[in-house]
Amino acid sequence: MTASSEAIDLRVLHALLDRSTVSAWVIDETETILFVNDAARELTGYAPAELIGRPVSLLMPQPLSDSHAGYIRNYLTLGEPPSDILGQVREFEILHRDGTMVPIELKAFALPETIDGKRLFSAFISDNTAHKRVEAEMTRMAREDYLTGCMNRLGFMERARQELSRAGRSGRALSLIVMDIDRFKRINDTYGHQGGDKVLADLLPALVDSLRAHDVFARVGGEEFFILLPETDIVEAAAVAERLRKSLEAHAFVCNRHSVSVTASLGCASLRADDDLDRLIQRADRRMYLAKNAGRNRVVSVDVTSARQESGERNGSSHARSGT
Repeated sequence: MTASSEAIDLRVLHALLDRSTVSAWVIDETETILFVNDAARELTGYAPAELIGRPVSLLMPQPLSDSHAGYIRNYLTLGEPPSDILGQVREFEILHRDGTMVPIELKAFALPETIDGKRLFSAFISDNTAHKRVEAEMTRMAREDYLTGCMNRLGFMERARQELSRAGRSGRALSLIVMDIDRFKRINDTYGHQGGDKVLADLLPALVDSLRAHDVFARVGGEEFFILLPETDIVEAAAVAERLRKSLEAHAFVCNRHSVSVTASLGCASLRADDDLDRLIQRADRRMYLAKNAGRNRVVSVDVTSARQESGERNGSSHARSGT
């Protein structure tokens, strides 16, 4: 390669780095920043001149900032062992000048050159904020029911497992309500599926005042809903279910400009020491069907086979409330 071509290559390289939207970095083994291109300004809030000569740990949240130098020492001391960071595309967060955290995508690698006897490392870093925002939105959409805006089955099952684990550790009560809209097929047959969808879409606003801030409401089937009640025993769960039943019965639903009466049957169950989520759901679901069979528009919180086993029940008697 001739001297002129080397000069051209250097000019092209500098022009490329200066115009790149990806931030390019060079640090030495003492963590000192030796080079950054202008893309670092938007990424970090610092001008390149403000970064050069300062430790790269300036941009790292604790505890990473406390341990980063040790990672470099171990890498050099152990004779360049395989690294789970160098040469890999990794996602991290760095500390912006304004104190906020910026999600980044980073690919770092060791350079063969040295300066003043110090090994060099380089990295390409890009802002990952937009990607993380899209990822978070996709995650939300995957767990949200499109029609009602509440959780879907996937979102509920994830949250419920977390709550069961928390209840197991704390020993606190946990209850579940299974709610099914009465004669929903009749609504669809009378007003069309668009009318039925309108009822479902209006359901959560009709019930929100009867729910507590920590209750977990989810649509898990066509007209079936689960309501998880943390720190709630069976007696309290029955009271919540009765409030929901009354609110639904009293609400003025409108389909195609017609007033529609909507009721629901609700079954309640409370977590036992030997329960898992499936058993809790099965017990509440069975009681919901008991409410259906008893005439609909009612709450059933105990059945005969489990009356003496249910945690928090009083006197082993059956709790049932009806709006009819």
